[in-house]
Amino acid sequence: MKFSDRIFGCILILLIFLNHIDAFATLYWVSEGYAVETNPIMNGWLEIGSEFFLFIKLSFVIVSSFFLWKVRKYKLAHILVFLIFLLYTYITIMHCNIALEVFFN
Repeated sequence: MKFSDRIFGCILILLIFLNHIDAFATLYWVSEGYAVETNPIMNGWLEIGSEFFLFIKLSFVIVSSFFLWKVRKYKLAHILVFLIFLLYTYITIMHCNIALEVFFN
């Protein structure tokens, strides 16, 4: 395995981890009334049920990561992974801000 493949794989695993943080934090914040789900599609899935929401949200990112791994030789895959990483980093920071507000104010 090439070094760049190893880095790409590590970033995909990190994305899956950040997705899990996002999913479970979203469930907690929404159920406790500290936040609302602003994505209308995700909100619809959340209204169906928390188990359905988790299954769809986690499965989608895992399957997408597998697909991106399969097409990792293409530059577009690297661009997408970078953009998705930035998005999940921002979302994780937002969850941390909510936690600071809730638990330390």
